[in-house]
Amino acid sequence: MQLPLLALLGLPLASALRAVPRTVQLTARDHTLSKRNTTGLVSEPLLNQFKGTDLQWYGNVSFGTPPQTFGVVFDTGSFTAEVTGIQCQDACRAQKFNFSASSTFVNLNKTDRLVFDTGGGVEPSDIETLDVLSVKDSFSILGISAKNFEFYLITNQSAGFAPDPYDGIVGMGYQPNSGIFPAMRNAGLPAVFALYLTPHTIGNAELTLGGYDASKTHGVAPVYAPILPPLNETNFWMLATQDITVNGARIAKNLFTDVPLVFDSGTSNIAMPKNLTEAMYARISPDIQPFGKKGAYGIPCAKLTGIPTPLNITFTFASTSGAPFALSVPAQELSVGPLREDPSMCQTLINAQEGGEGIIGASLLKYYYSVWDVDNARLGFVKNVY
Repeated sequence: MQLPLLALLGLPLASALRAVPRTVQLTARDHTLSKRNTTGLVSEPLLNQFKGTDLQWYGNVSFGTPPQTFGVVFDTGSFTAEVTGIQCQDACRAQKFNFSASSTFVNLNKTDRLVFDTGGGVEPSDIETLDVLSVKDSFSILGISAKNFEFYLITNQSAGFAPDPYDGIVGMGYQPNSGIFPAMRNAGLPAVFALYLTPHTIGNAELTLGGYDASKTHGVAPVYAPILPPLNETNFWMLATQDITVNGARIAKNLFTDVPLVFDSGTSNIAMPKNLTEAMYARISPDIQPFGKKGAYGIPCAKLTGIPTPLNITFTFASTSGAPFALSVPAQELSVGPLREDPSMCQTLINAQEGGEGIIGASLLKYYYSVWDVDNARLGFVKNVY
C-alpha cells in the first residue's frame, strides 16, 4: 500500500557481511515448513499476490505465547506492525490474533485510526482506514524474537483491504532504534536486510535478515547510495535523484530537484507529484490520460501495442562514492492491468499524488536485489538476473 497519509511524522559493512543472514523465501504460502541450507540461511515459503501486476510479497511472523502465525507484508514504507485481531469479526480475514490465548499479552488500552491512500492494490481510493488497538506481546521471525514488542491489533478495516490475502504488515521503514531492528542486533545480527522481489512468473522471492544473500548478486557487489536525513530517528528510505529520463529524454530538473524518492516495498507501482507524473507520461504517449479524480492514469488497452519501443524509465542517483548509477523500469511495467471501472482501459504504472515526495515501489524493486542497511543509513542495489 502507498504511504500512510499521517505517516510523515513530523555500522561497518564488513561486520554486516560476516554475520550469517537469515532468509525467508517468498514462494507459495501453502508450504509452511522452514528450511535451513548449508550456508546457515533459514527460509520459509511465502506468497506473491498478483492481480494484473505483482501487488505484494508476504511471509510469516508470529505473535504471542504460544506463538500464533500470520502472513504479513514486510513494508519499507511503514514503521509499525499491525495484525488482524479477533475483535475485527467479519471485516477481516479468518486468521486473527486471539489475545486471550497468549499468556504474555498486554493491552495498552489505546485506540487509533490509521489512514492510507490505497488499500493493497494500485488503484487510488477515497481513503482507506484501519481501526487499531495498541498492545504488547512476544514477536518472532526466523528465530529472532522480542519480548514486549509493541504492535497494533486491527479491530476494523475499510473495504479496500478486504481482497488482501495476508493478515497484516510489519514495518521495515528506517528506524535505527525501534521496529524489529533492536531484536536483530540482540540476536547478534547487524540491522541490515535484503529483498529479492520477483515477478510472479519467476517466483522464489526472499527476505533476508542480518545481511544479504551473495548468491542472489551473482558475484556483483551492491552499489550503495546514502539515504536522506534525518538519520538518527524514524525516517523513510529516501534518495535524491540526479536525473530522470523517459525513452532517453531528460525530464526538466526543476520538476524533481526538491522531490525525494521514497523506496517503498509496500507500494505496488510508482507515485509522483502530478506535474512530474504528466511530464513523464508526455514522453510516452498522448493516449495516457487521467482516469477519475483520485490520481490514476490509463490508456485504452488496445493502444498498448502502439507504444513506441523500447520504453524505458530511468532514475539516476549518486552512490556513496559519488559515482552515478541508474535504476530502470522496463517496458512491460507500463500497464498494471485493466481498471476496475472500465476494463477496456489499462491503468498505467505512475499515479499522481499530492505532497512533495515520489514513491518508488514494486514496478522497479522487482528488477533489483535491494539491500536496506539501517546501521549505515544506505540503500544498495544489484540488477536481478533471472
